[in-house]
Amino acid sequence: MKAEVVIAVRGGPGAKSRCRGRLHDGQREALVEAMLHDMLEALAGCPAVRRVYVTTPTAALARLAARNGAVVILEHGPPDLNRAFTNARRRVAAVGPETIVALLPGDLPLLDPAEFSACVAAAQDGAVVLAPATLDGGTACVVQRADLLLPLAFGPDSFRKHQSAAAALGLEARVIEAPTLGFDLDRPEDLDAVAHLRGGHTAALLRGFASTEEAVA
Repeated sequence: MKAEVVIAVRGGPGAKSRCRGRLHDGQREALVEAMLHDMLEALAGCPAVRRVYVTTPTAALARLAARNGAVVILEHGPPDLNRAFTNARRRVAAVGPETIVALLPGDLPLLDPAEFSACVAAAQDGAVVLAPATLDGGTACVVQRADLLLPLAFGPDSFRKHQSAAAALGLEARVIEAPTLGFDLDRPEDLDAVAHLRGGHTAALLRGFASTEEAVA
């Protein structure tokens, strides 16, 4: 089974504001680009992926996505993660209503293709697959048929909200524990955890930031 994958991501000086105490605007913009780059490379080698869409209001991220073979959906208006996902899901459904679509926030730099494939494989018989975030009660991934009008609630307490929404529609919600999907880089302490890893654009970038800080000190 293959899925159309939608990554919703925004950059700019307001991105990753919770890390503002550790990183200045330009560093946070570079961090978002590095995370998207890691996700696109992981998905490029995944047999469960048919096509990748990147929906973003940020021109630099759109260019990065296009260079890596993704279909770009350029957003307009105030940033709204759930609206971006909903519009992209409708676009996929217009072409193939029964197509499996996977919705991913753009801050999952550790994404493992095998874990993602397990989520896609579980989306059978009209089930909605949910992968919880490790912390904060969020949702790391939603996999569903494109024509299932599940109300999306990415944000605080979204995992419980997605489960409740699926139940209200009479849909089976299958939960897949996927640690690499569940790790969304959002907090200052997450920066140190990723910097100590060996591979990936995000880890290399964060090590570079740390080296610059040490040199200045």
